[in-house]
Amino acid sequence: MEFWGIELYYWIIFLPIAGGLLGFIINRLRTELNFLAFVGTLYFAIKIFLKTRGEPISDSLASIGGINFRFFLDNLTGFILLFVAISALLIWFYSLKAMSKRPRERAFYLYLTVTLAAANAVVVAGNLIFLFVFWNLLVFSLYGMLQIAKGNNDSSHAARKAITIIGVADYALMLGIVILLVMVGNVDFPVADKITLTNPWLITSYILIMIGVLAKLGTMPFHTWIPESAKVVPASTLAFIPGSIDKLLGVYLLLRVSFFIFDISSSMPLRILLMVIGAASIVFMSAAALVQKDAQRVLAFSTVSQAGYMVLGIGTGMPIAIAGALFHMLNNVLYKSILFMSVGSVENRTRTSNMNALGGLGPKMPITFFSFVIAVLAISGVPPFNGFYSKWMIYQGIIEMSNQIPLWFIFLICAMFGSVLTLAYSLKLLHAIFLGQRPKALNKVREARFVMVVPSLIFALACVVFGIFADLIPLKLFVLPSLPFKIETIGFWSPGLATILIIVGIIIGLIIFLIGTVSNPKRSRVFVGGEVLDEDEARVTGADFYSSVRTLGMLNKTYLFGEGGAFDIYNHLQGLARGFAFISKNVINRIIVAAYHSIGKLVQATGALTSVLHTGELYNYVGWIFLGGAILMLLLAL
Repeated sequence: MEFWGIELYYWIIFLPIAGGLLGFIINRLRTELNFLAFVGTLYFAIKIFLKTRGEPISDSLASIGGINFRFFLDNLTGFILLFVAISALLIWFYSLKAMSKRPRERAFYLYLTVTLAAANAVVVAGNLIFLFVFWNLLVFSLYGMLQIAKGNNDSSHAARKAITIIGVADYALMLGIVILLVMVGNVDFPVADKITLTNPWLITSYILIMIGVLAKLGTMPFHTWIPESAKVVPASTLAFIPGSIDKLLGVYLLLRVSFFIFDISSSMPLRILLMVIGAASIVFMSAAALVQKDAQRVLAFSTVSQAGYMVLGIGTGMPIAIAGALFHMLNNVLYKSILFMSVGSVENRTRTSNMNALGGLGPKMPITFFSFVIAVLAISGVPPFNGFYSKWMIYQGIIEMSNQIPLWFIFLICAMFGSVLTLAYSLKLLHAIFLGQRPKALNKVREARFVMVVPSLIFALACVVFGIFADLIPLKLFVLPSLPFKIETIGFWSPGLATILIIVGIIIGLIIFLIGTVSNPKRSRVFVGGEVLDEDEARVTGADFYSSVRTLGMLNKTYLFGEGGAFDIYNHLQGLARGFAFISKNVINRIIVAAYHSIGKLVQATGALTSVLHTGELYNYVGWIFLGGAILMLLLAL
């Protein structure tokens, strides 16, 4: 599996780094060099994808201290590499105008290429320690991308929060790998006989590794850096991290650990733990997205919520739901990239993502609007789009668990209720940005640049194709071959027939709408207390949709509690750090000082005693010699 005598997995690691570094140094040729890096990476990812359709490929790089640093490529590797490369290329293409003339633009592209290289290295690593090295490189590239985010907005707090939360989680990941290495003797994968989760140390190892994975996925309670970043980070960064790369790598490692190293089906408590985390992330984060007034903040909470479906599906341990989780990961990359890039296009033209200042941009930005609508329908699970099919597979997996846990229906209700909430906040976004009344200040807004709308259109087309032809394309070619077990469905769904019926229904509804509404428009003036209001004053924005839910007793208190930082693990980590600092300063430090003074006084007392004994007179020293000799003779006699 070579190209010019060099293995393909070296190309996908070093080509992005070389292109990024050369582009950073030679700024005039940056676009051309980056293009070669991203397109070349996609080319080699396709070659690896095709090569891994057969037998897995394993190659040892070196053995250090008994640890085998090796590469391992199989169907799952090829699948993830392919979509990492595709998403990176399209987001780079989008960024050519989205990031144009921003401060530290050159550094952004360098971090973009470094992130791509590190992500590829994580996927091809065949050893958990080898993987961990590149996993940590992603932490520093994330910090760099957040630190250089926007010119006028201080992103340092968001960067510190991200690296603190993910850094602590990665420490747990490292500790879990060390425990596994000590208990088993190696951390290579796949393991011929998967490790059962019965030993307390092995269970601890799995939980610690899971913490690192969940932080990368951005699920509760490690999610708070994502909404914080959404305040200051451009859409291109959010589409890449955490929108696509984090989901691809997080699900990849969770699958590797749960089904290629450990056997998660051997521990029902751990499966339930994953399902609880997934269900809580779905419901609570969808509810949080519902009341946000900034478009990027809505999408940030939505990102956390969608990750919950992936964790929930994998936690069931049911093959159909695990396949659904992997499919949902792929779908999330598609429609979440569209949503972030569309909001970024709107912000690029209007200089704001505040929904109160937006509205009526559909006629002004029709291509962006079209892509956005497709993404909204897909993420909300509306058939026949791809989001419905992956959620439907997860629902089936939960139903299959009905004979294993008595309260299985609670998880099903959370998953389905999450879809309802997703549709609600997605429609809020759609109305607030593209429908409703348009402010006068936005009357001259134009469609986004060509390079900004093309990636969204490509992803939108994929959402349609992957939904209608789910069995023939994404499942058959990518998802099912990547999993180590046979998948059997328990329900019936025909995307083709459903698509035809939906199209017929839309046509009938459109005819009725055109005849009954559009043909007889009626425009009325708005006035309050007899005073006629200006159009902008009378405009009703979508930002306050569902704001009334905050007045509902406990919900309002919960929202206020959350906004105060009660659920933010970063605040708790800060509190622990301050507590440790206080104890170090006021307790440990005082103990050390007291011990120092006590030892000093003891030394002084000993010195005073010995100085009394040493008078300088000869008969005293002769006496001490005889006394010492007597003591020695007494000891020898005993």
